[in-house]
Amino acid sequence: MILLTLYFKGNSQIINYINNGGFEEVITNTSTPLFYSAKYWGATDSVKAYGELLSKITFPIKVPLCNYTYQWPRHGSNHLISLQYCPTCSFNKRGYPRNRLKHNLKAGEIYCVTIHVNLSNQSTYGIDAIGAYFGDGSLDTITQCSIPITYLTPQIANPVNNIITDTLNWITIKGTFTATGAEKYMLIGNFKSDANTNKALANPTNLPAFAADYLIDDVSCIELNLPAFAGRDTSIFAGHSVFLGRQPDVGIDEACKWYKLPTIITPTTPAIDTVAGFWVSPITTSTYVVRQEICGLVKWDTVVVYMDAVGIEKFNLLKNDLRLFPNPAQDILQMQFTVDVENEFKTIIIYNKLGQLLREEDLIFKNKTASIKTDDLENGVYVLKLHGTNLQTVSKRFVINH
Repeated sequence: MILLTLYFKGNSQIINYINNGGFEEVITNTSTPLFYSAKYWGATDSVKAYGELLSKITFPIKVPLCNYTYQWPRHGSNHLISLQYCPTCSFNKRGYPRNRLKHNLKAGEIYCVTIHVNLSNQSTYGIDAIGAYFGDGSLDTITQCSIPITYLTPQIANPVNNIITDTLNWITIKGTFTATGAEKYMLIGNFKSDANTNKALANPTNLPAFAADYLIDDVSCIELNLPAFAGRDTSIFAGHSVFLGRQPDVGIDEACKWYKLPTIITPTTPAIDTVAGFWVSPITTSTYVVRQEICGLVKWDTVVVYMDAVGIEKFNLLKNDLRLFPNPAQDILQMQFTVDVENEFKTIIIYNKLGQLLREEDLIFKNKTASIKTDDLENGVYVLKLHGTNLQTVSKRFVINH
């Protein structure tokens, strides 16, 4: 048996460096099983004062109505609430939600950071001092994150005197900065002293309380110069589908608009979709265009999906001939043909059942047989696609059950 040789092509590229930027992934609170916390989010060190997950799955239901406000998430089912200003509170009790980034940022790379906030209905004041700080492991030495952390200078900050008092709409805080390469955490919060925090009365019925709680949602940190990516040109059979673009994620989704040529693209042309990647099922050869805008920097990319009859009978034969076993698989999935395919296929791609690209690698296929490691895949249904030299594809579903 000859093993399939795989060459990694970098499709594990991180797009949004924020883990769980939409707060949709949750973990059970072990001390209170009916309540949940946002995965990858917490306070600095061991202090618990950072915020509270407002979720549709908590009990009692906290979205859209909770003790603090009435607000739907900007997207999805969940968002976070965090106290950002309260000089009359004991120990001040400010919150600084902390996120462990998916990977350290790259030295010299410029990043676009976006945060969406909304003032809670019960807040007495709105403030201007909300920002994001990116730091290294020294943040682990902070033992009191409930008091103003004024010695950190946020790389991303809401403009001075831009006081956010809107309790209805989500307000965007956005900016760019150049990374040093040491950044592995992000903190969101008010990094100014009470005296330097500009405020405006938003709800006088709450006087004499001085609190300002902010809802937080859709947090992203994306490389400013990230190339637009529509996908690789491919060929499909009539009635089949193909996934275009990148795996969806917070930030990159709303940065992308898709069009189908020969549409004339203008600023008012309706997009066929606004997401980083999606499935299409064209009935004729079609060209798709993605427009990507990150912090004002616009980039474009195109992809062609061919409906080509050349060699279709041959590829129908190959598709029917391809055998995957064992299915369900555990650590190894075997692929077998009865005909020679050494020069037919150059690339293997694996998608999950949501159409999210998990792996794309160059390959060398020999002696009609091959093996692919699947020990890193979770239990579930997947789609394996073999890309041919003439842009045709052969695909089959398989199941992982460890």
